[in-house]
Amino acid sequence: MDMMEISNKFGSVTLSLMGAQIRSYRPAGMKEDILFAPKTMAIDGTKHVHGGIPVCWPWFGRNGEPGSVSHGFARTSVFEVRKQTETDGATTLVLGLRPTDETRKVWPYDFDLESTIRLGATLDLFLRTKNTDARPVKITEGLHPYWRVSDRRRVRVDGLDGCPYCFADVSQVADKTWKGTFVPDGHFDHVFTLGPRELTIADDGWGRTVTMRGEGYSKIVIWTPGPFKAGENENLDPADMLNFVCVEPATLFRPDAYTLAPGAEHVLSVTISASASR
Repeated sequence: MDMMEISNKFGSVTLSLMGAQIRSYRPAGMKEDILFAPKTMAIDGTKHVHGGIPVCWPWFGRNGEPGSVSHGFARTSVFEVRKQTETDGATTLVLGLRPTDETRKVWPYDFDLESTIRLGATLDLFLRTKNTDARPVKITEGLHPYWRVSDRRRVRVDGLDGCPYCFADVSQVADKTWKGTFVPDGHFDHVFTLGPRELTIADDGWGRTVTMRGEGYSKIVIWTPGPFKAGENENLDPADMLNFVCVEPATLFRPDAYTLAPGAEHVLSVTISASASR
């Protein structure tokens, strides 16, 4: 599929028009890519591709209609290039998706979805949904970053202290409260309920910290797999189990879906930065 690269004094980003999926992000001066990319990462629309930053829309996880594909159809749809601009050295790329005969088979609504990527001193991502249908629509959505780390047993996620959460493998009810730092040293599929706040992912092995903050979402998902065999997680190699942690801004679970009236818009935004922590 068509690939694009953004490169300027602030760093570089590569992405695929299939799914508007960012595949890599390397800020200027960073030795290692911020995002994890598996050894096999073909993007052809036939499988859920682990790695990079997939776009999950118009539902997140298995929150679509019964029998629908996990994480929605945006990730396997080809986006169009709408605009590219340069301002003060920063590069902005706008990609768009409208309904097709294929999308209407699984979601019979008119919409306009826009993914904006701005590479400046930070990486700013915007996912704008406009309901162009005559009916209200309910949506769950999210971005699914795979953060590349030296060894997730040496990673700390801060900013979750005091947040209600659930372990999505067993419940969708946030009936527990997280205390302190989160160390993703096992299998997790934890969903935290939180308002806009800053999260940090500190990697002691590589001496760097990734910071993420945003608006327009109600949950943070932390997903890491337990031990698995080759082929069980599509394109993931079992040897990569410790080399990434997913910290995902999202609105998920069907009861928490937001409703867009005809003509209404919603924007999910995320700002990402990275710095040396030593």
